[in-house]
This record gives sequence, structure tokens and C-alpha cells, in this order.
Amino acid sequence: MLIVGAGIAGIATAFFVLRATRARVLLVERDRVGCGASGHSAGQLTTYFERPLSDIADTFGWRLAADAQRDLEDAHDLLDSMVGGSGARLRIERFTGYLAMFNRAQLEVHLGSLLVRKRADLPAYVCMVSEEADFVEELPTELDGLYEVVPQAQVNALLEIGGDRYRAVLAEPAGCSNSSVLCQQVLGHLLATHRDRFAYADYSKVEQIVVSDDRVVATVGAHRVVADHAVLCTNGFVDHVAEDEGGVPLRIADDQQITGRVAYMAGFAEDSARLPAAISYIRNEIIGGHTPYVYVTRRTYDRDGDTVTLTCIGGPEYPHEAAYDRDAPFPGPLLQMLDEEARPFAQPARPPGRPYDFQWHGLMGYNDCGLRVVGAHPRRQRLLYNLGCNGVGFLASIRGGHRIAELLAGRHVPAGVFDPRLVVEPVGGH
Repeated sequence: MLIVGAGIAGIATAFFVLRATRARVLLVERDRVGCGASGHSAGQLTTYFERPLSDIADTFGWRLAADAQRDLEDAHDLLDSMVGGSGARLRIERFTGYLAMFNRAQLEVHLGSLLVRKRADLPAYVCMVSEEADFVEELPTELDGLYEVVPQAQVNALLEIGGDRYRAVLAEPAGCSNSSVLCQQVLGHLLATHRDRFAYADYSKVEQIVVSDDRVVATVGAHRVVADHAVLCTNGFVDHVAEDEGGVPLRIADDQQITGRVAYMAGFAEDSARLPAAISYIRNEIIGGHTPYVYVTRRTYDRDGDTVTLTCIGGPEYPHEAAYDRDAPFPGPLLQMLDEEARPFAQPARPPGRPYDFQWHGLMGYNDCGLRVVGAHPRRQRLLYNLGCNGVGFLASIRGGHRIAELLAGRHVPAGVFDPRLVVEPVGGH
């Protein structure tokens, strides 16, 4: 089988397929291992979706929404199995993450998600609302018991801020690690232990994939690769062609199509040890608006002869409109915007305008449905997908790789919200 893309999605897919089947696997990467979003992220281990769980439940029903949430939370164990099974040596820091909210609309959406969790017997999350919030008494009674009222000072302490803008905080399990290092080390393990049925080729761009009833034929540079299946793990990169033997493009539903966004981040090392953290601060009046939220990630960072705290800040994201160049310079105005708008959340004691140790951008795989796409094309089962990071950490990529392996191993995988949906062609060409 052919796996396209050697970021965390492709590496995890290869790892679990090799473990669950006797398939021979070729992994190809257009650049280098872990050089895309996996190498240009803050490395958060989060188990939430780009859209609220309550919204997913409204679309698909609470049972399927809860199944998806449970699947994602299982990815913590899958990550541990990848690390243990490959002998990877990297830090994995786990802790409680926080989401900052400032109005009733935001709070009701997330309390609605907690209601879905409660109905599905998922582990309860903690939500705290400031006693100074003027909207506490206006919350619907059906949300009683899903939050606790606390002093404003407690909200501020958890969010590491001052002032009284943010009135509520949602606490949930989180973590961070270095996904690029994980990709490199797991790849090394696969090459060393599966020489008889695993091969890897970098700087090998896939131009075309033709899927028929009995095989897949891919054009990879000057080479022609024939496989029984192909798995696309190509977040953000949409310049390859997938079609059937008649030349008809193989597409999935419009809201599942990957369009991609370029996300911008910066980081600085702090010599004093600080606890690891993952905190997001909503900035839209209504969830889903156009103002980017601000996030802060802290993790322990090992550099030559020293261990420091690496603090990362991010938020700005822009549509992927031209050919992505990972070596393009970081735009100065964006760095200034991050410094002005995100730095105060990350480290208010850091003076404005100081140089950053790291500045980077990454091409992230987004789609309009806000859910990862994992599974086989409805019309051509030999073409599979594991894509759509949607900017919410890399655990979803690992869970997707495991799900693909289960499908290829012939195990029963219940239909769910991640499954590719077929484009409905207009009758009579109209």
C-alpha cells in the first residue's frame, strides 16, 4: 500500500498498519519527514474539535458526537503505544489545559458540550464562572450542575491574567510534545524493524493517483507506483489529482475538502522553569467569528547543554491561496501583531519589541466541516483519507492512523462523523 505524506498522520498510519496487518507499505513525502504542520506547530495534545461538541451533536446526533469524542480521547493511549512500541525518546508533558470565555453565548455553547458529555457518560470536565459575571443568573436551568461559581481571582489565576474581561474558564486534559521529533524517531524505528515490508522516499511528490477496482497507480515524480491501496495524509497540500480509470475526479463532500490555512507562531525561551501549559483565549463575541483566538503553549525544551521553558504564542491564520513556501520569511507586521496581542497573555513581564528565538509558519489542513476525514472514499474503497488537522493538535492524526489500520485489517469500524461523504452528482448534469 502507498501512504502519501510523512507528517504525524502518515507516520501514525504507517506504524499502525504495519502493526495490524502484513501489508507492504511505501511511505512517500514531497519534502522531508515532519516538515509540514507537524514540524511547524506548538505540539499541543488536545482532545477537542474545531467546532463545539454540542454543534456536532446537533448535526449528527449526540451518540455519534460522543463516539467521536471518545475516539479522540483514546488517542492519548495510542500516542503512548507509538512511543513505547517504537522506543521513541521525547518528552510528553500532560497537564490541565484551559479555555478562556468572556460572555454568556460562549459559555452556553461549551456548557452545551458538557451536557453531551454527561448524557454519554464521558468523563466530566470542570467549568468555572466568576461570581462577578453578570450573566450567571441568566443561564438556563438545564445547565445547572455543569459549572461552579468561583471568585474572579480564581479565574484569573488559572488563565494567568489580570483584569476582569474573561469571566469563565473551561478546564480539560491537555499536554504537549514535539511532533516532529516523534515523526523522525518512529520513522527510524520502522525502517530498522520492518526492512522486509516498509520503505520510505522523501522529496517524492505525488502528481496523480488513478484508482480502479483492483489497484491504485500513482505517478510519483518520474516513477510509477502500483499499490492495492493509497492513503492520503496530505494536510493542506491539494495540488495532486485523484481520479478513477475513466478520468473522473474522486471527490468527497464540499465541506470535507481540504483547503488549508497558513498558521503563524512565535516562541521564546525562558531560563526560569515554568509549568507546562496550554491556554486558549476566545476573542470573538460569537464562537466561529473571524477574529483569531490567541493561544499560549509552554513546554520543557532541551537545548544544547541546557533545559529551559519554551513559550509559544499563536493565533493568526490565513487561507492557503498560493503555492506554500515553508522557507518564506515571517511577515514583520504579523510578528508585531503577535507581540502586541498574544505576548501579554504568555508572559506579561516580557518587554514588548524584544526579538523572538523562533518564528515559524505551517500549512494546516482545514475543512469547512471542522472534523477530520478518516476512512475510504465511498465510491472507490482503495483510496483512503486521514486528513484535516483543523489546528487542534496532533492526537487526531494518530487516532486517524489507527482507524485506517483497523479498516485495512478487516475489523468492523462503525460508521461515524469522520467518514468521507460522497459528492451527490446532479441528475442529468444540471
